[in-house]
Amino acid sequence: MVEIAVSTSSPPPETRSSSALVAAGILLSRISGVVRSIVFNAFMGVGATADAFGFATRIPNVLQTLLGEGSLSASFIPVYSAELDRDEEEAGRIAGAVAALLAVAAAVLVVLGVVFARQITSLLLAFTGGADDPRFALTVRLLQIIFPSTGLLVLSAWCLGILNSHRQFFLSYVAPVIWNVAQIAAVVGAALFFGVTTTVFTDGILTTGPLSDPSVNITVLDDIAQVAAWGFLVGSALQFVVQLPSVMRLVKGLRVKLDTSREGVREVLRRFVGAVSGRGVVQLSAFADTILAGALTIGAVGALVNAQILYILPISLFALSVAAAELPELSRLANDHGEIRARNERGSGQIAFFVGFSALAYILLGDKIVGALFERGEFNSDDTLLVWFTLGAYSLGLIPSSLSRLTLNTVWSQGDTAGPARIAFVRVVVSIVVAVIAMQLFDRLGTTDVRDALPTLFDGGELDNTLRFGAIGITLGSAVAAWLELALLTRLANSHVSDIGPLRSVVPLLPALAVAAVVALALRVVTDDMWPPLAALIAVGLSGLAYVATAVAMRVPAANAVLIGPLARLRR
Repeated sequence: MVEIAVSTSSPPPETRSSSALVAAGILLSRISGVVRSIVFNAFMGVGATADAFGFATRIPNVLQTLLGEGSLSASFIPVYSAELDRDEEEAGRIAGAVAALLAVAAAVLVVLGVVFARQITSLLLAFTGGADDPRFALTVRLLQIIFPSTGLLVLSAWCLGILNSHRQFFLSYVAPVIWNVAQIAAVVGAALFFGVTTTVFTDGILTTGPLSDPSVNITVLDDIAQVAAWGFLVGSALQFVVQLPSVMRLVKGLRVKLDTSREGVREVLRRFVGAVSGRGVVQLSAFADTILAGALTIGAVGALVNAQILYILPISLFALSVAAAELPELSRLANDHGEIRARNERGSGQIAFFVGFSALAYILLGDKIVGALFERGEFNSDDTLLVWFTLGAYSLGLIPSSLSRLTLNTVWSQGDTAGPARIAFVRVVVSIVVAVIAMQLFDRLGTTDVRDALPTLFDGGELDNTLRFGAIGITLGSAVAAWLELALLTRLANSHVSDIGPLRSVVPLLPALAVAAVVALALRVVTDDMWPPLAALIAVGLSGLAYVATAVAMRVPAANAVLIGPLARLRR
């Protein structure tokens, strides 16, 4: 019999509060992101216009993540956090030098992106005819509008690194709310201007979008997409500006100046090269996924983007909130392996507790969730089916992908960015190989094929069989690669700090997940004819309640730390 040791202790107060602030900021930003997706889907659906917008945002998002976010987390935060404890003035000079380097790099990339927008679009649509693709011209226009946001989002990520190092977590993670609101306002304003929006209640269901006005054509939808692109750019500027005053107040001796002579700056650059290599490979995978989706029928890119929005939600809310709060502390405790091990164990337990049920809900109840959120206007029931299946395949890798965030931080805290880069390369190769094989198999399935195969889940009726399911293969490749990545990262982490085992946190949750699965399947039948938002609320809510109750009854350590511990403190 194998004994699994899981700590029952609660995380330190500073970690609890930091994680809570990150989670609160992410929750607000992700809610606004879901609202943005609802609005976009109502006016663009899953079609050519949505595909063009998805293509146009892919490259800027790739560069933002490549130069900011993950790369800065791996290189800048550990060095800056450690320097803060020794010399605040020197830390400020390091921050200024890094900001200058990022600004120069981002400016060069922005100019190249705008000038070579047609060539970039040709690459994105390489497998669909390039300039002959009906989405080509719109994608070029959108890319030229959106690309300058890359520099602003990279500098916003620099602000995040500063604020996190000073344990100021909420502002940096809530700032994207402004970015989302700007895009929502742009789309709604454009729809009103072009006179294509009507809002009515039919049988208690809110319907809004161009389809309610038969005079609307694809040209108007393209115009709305271009206004949305300007909202993307304006929102990026606002996201950076709103953080800047706090950064200026916190950083002592900040001077934005190109200076690579300082030891701290050179250390950031050394780590940054390794981190960018790793993040670059991962972003290459995301870029490849978009190109592969573009090679499928129209609508695959839109389905992939919608599935990603929901897939990233629990990762950001539950995994990133823990990992982001832990990275500065792990960096300060780089030589205290016992405390790093304990923090990793507690953090993995918290992540697995929340993400485990999220994966189950997406797989078993994903159609109800997608339908409740997106099914209105241009987004119909066939789109719901496609996004659910794409999301379900993604969710098979949700647990390992989430646990990898904290495991990766453990490796980064030891100054190792080269090891994760090699692992990222292996992950990308596996993901692409599996995706290419699987997408060809799933793309043979049409809407009626799937519904005929699963008659108990779906209503009958005359359906268009042109909607294909190749996007499932792409997300399935991502799921397979996520499990491999976690295994390799765990082995690497153990080469630095012994006895790191993130998957141990999942085992105590298996009985609770089994109970929740039975309840979820039963509720699928009970809620079948209900209004979609109500059906989703009941099915997800009651199966989640069964999950939590079972976990508490079985004294799962994470359930006790997350739920019972805070309640006991409130009673005191």
